[in-house]
Amino acid sequence: MYLVFLLAAITAVLSGCSRNNEIITAADDDTSKQVTVNTEGFSFVHTGPIPKTFSESPELTKLVAAGTLPPIEERLPEEPMIVPVIERIGQYGGTWRRGFMGPFDRQSIDRILHDHLIYYDIDGQTLVPHIAKGWEINEDGTVFTFHLRKGMKWSDGVPFTADDFVFAYEEITANDNINLNKPSYLKAEGQLCRMKKIDDYTVEYSFPIPNFVFIENVASLAAGGQSFRRWEGPLFAPRHYLRQFLPQYADADELERKVKAAGLKNWRQLFQRMCSVPENPDLPVVGPWKTVSPISSELFSLERNPYYFAIDPEGNQLPYIDKIEMYLVENMEVFNTRVIAGEVDMQHRHVQISKLPALIKESKNGDYRILYWPAMGGSEAAIFFNQTWEGDPEIEKWLRNRDFRIALSLSIDREEILESIFLGEGEPRPFIALPNNPYYPGSEYEKKYAQRDLVKANALLDQIGLERKNKEGYRLRTDSDSPLTIYLGVPSRMFLDFEGIAELAVIHFKEVGIKLQLKIEERSLFSIRRAKNEHHLLIWGAGGSENPWIYPDIPIPTKSGSMFATLVGSWYESEGRNGIQPYGNFKRLLDIFEQGNRVPKNRRIELGKEIWRIHADNVYAIGIVGNSPAWNGIVVVKNSFRNVPDVAPNSAALQNPGIARTEQFFFER
Repeated sequence: MYLVFLLAAITAVLSGCSRNNEIITAADDDTSKQVTVNTEGFSFVHTGPIPKTFSESPELTKLVAAGTLPPIEERLPEEPMIVPVIERIGQYGGTWRRGFMGPFDRQSIDRILHDHLIYYDIDGQTLVPHIAKGWEINEDGTVFTFHLRKGMKWSDGVPFTADDFVFAYEEITANDNINLNKPSYLKAEGQLCRMKKIDDYTVEYSFPIPNFVFIENVASLAAGGQSFRRWEGPLFAPRHYLRQFLPQYADADELERKVKAAGLKNWRQLFQRMCSVPENPDLPVVGPWKTVSPISSELFSLERNPYYFAIDPEGNQLPYIDKIEMYLVENMEVFNTRVIAGEVDMQHRHVQISKLPALIKESKNGDYRILYWPAMGGSEAAIFFNQTWEGDPEIEKWLRNRDFRIALSLSIDREEILESIFLGEGEPRPFIALPNNPYYPGSEYEKKYAQRDLVKANALLDQIGLERKNKEGYRLRTDSDSPLTIYLGVPSRMFLDFEGIAELAVIHFKEVGIKLQLKIEERSLFSIRRAKNEHHLLIWGAGGSENPWIYPDIPIPTKSGSMFATLVGSWYESEGRNGIQPYGNFKRLLDIFEQGNRVPKNRRIELGKEIWRIHADNVYAIGIVGNSPAWNGIVVVKNSFRNVPDVAPNSAALQNPGIARTEQFFFER
């Protein structure tokens, strides 16, 4: 067995990003504000002396003096997590102003709270302690043991122990009345793992077969923390609070009164709401801030958790910032106008790249800097061909035809999209991993079928039997004289102008005679229709796909919402109850996924490369532009808002900006 407590070796994977160490500053004539925050070689693993004394926010000191809060020594665990600071030791105070898009926009706070059991270092590769102070994995990757911090507490002061993990497993995850479909990260070969309490501060998870990827999933979006998983199979949950909403513990009449008071139908709906960090201000948490007003409010607000388990290297309890206030944004245009005017303190989400010229122009007046966090997924925009769409044999035939897909990829003018939509920030790319990714398939795939060639595209379409055209130049179906019409699902109100990209694709496809019609859909409707297999094509980003084992949904059909093989994903997710059985390359992709789960990360390299070779060769998705900050990566930061790195991993799987440790952000007065 090997024990992992501190992993200090840092891999500088961010050095390959096109904007590394660059910053647009607020004012050319104010050199005091032109400070770059280079994190190359930096680590959130503390290697210095351990603080002997502790300090806290003045606001908490007042509560201690009033007798309403215990002294800090009683609130911190025996071994608090020590968080190195990116620039310097911070100052207490301030309210972090942000925007969010409404109740569905939970990731706006999930990513900030980042309450992972273990987490990734700033390099996005190295696993480091977080809530758990350490862990063990047996040699064959079947047993994982986590060591908790003795004396750690929930935000209401109740001890945080192994019992909270037992409760989450037995009463939430394994409870068929709450979770009929068990979370995939806790399963292997269709079987739910076993979980047991070793002692009050040690828990163990065991699998029937090797499942090395479990440890990476625990540190990522796949498992997330209490803030993300909620009732969907969390690793831990506040047992002392949530039992009152379960019928096996609660008085039946009292529980029914609570259900009716909340305006809900049954105890399950009530339990789900009470489990939700953004929805329930009374829910005890372990993250740096706790909800004050719920996400259903126009002002979604949070305040410091006085029992947060982390300190800085000088013994100051984190977080530095008192409160977070997020204003409801119903109109993306209005919100971006507020960002440009300098009315937010730090925003990593919903800032559109189309506003970059205005942001640069107004940065001095707004007193902010602009950071570029290039996405790690390889393609910020890709058009996916649904290989399992059903309903029209003619459409099915062409979506499944490799030469048809290659021809449409060759028709895309990526340079035009790069300049007009991405404002030149990024590079034309196919749907493959970036060169700085361990799973990069090789330079020979970098431009494969990803350079515009209308002559070749037209020739391919003629050769496969689509040579007939109408007077408008559209190619005709082989079973009638109607134009072959393909529908593209496009989500609206996104970080990136998918509608603009789609409108250019309409023009590009027309140049090879293919009629493309757009279906612009609100994001939740788009997701529903995607899961129901209703799109011919759809457009989305590839964020998270940089590691197919911790975020497989996009390159591998593991879920019903699979971008390019929806029904195969349904089959895999439902363990064969729904969808269609995988075949050909889809079976191979799932086999690779299963193989990779069973071996350590260093033995997955070739498997990962094969995933991207399959995609490059078969063009199940048309990659358009990658290595860009456009997807959730234009970061606007007030000059007084410090400890924010110039570049951090921009990855859904790694939950930016949490990967930069938001608890050490602060306002400089």
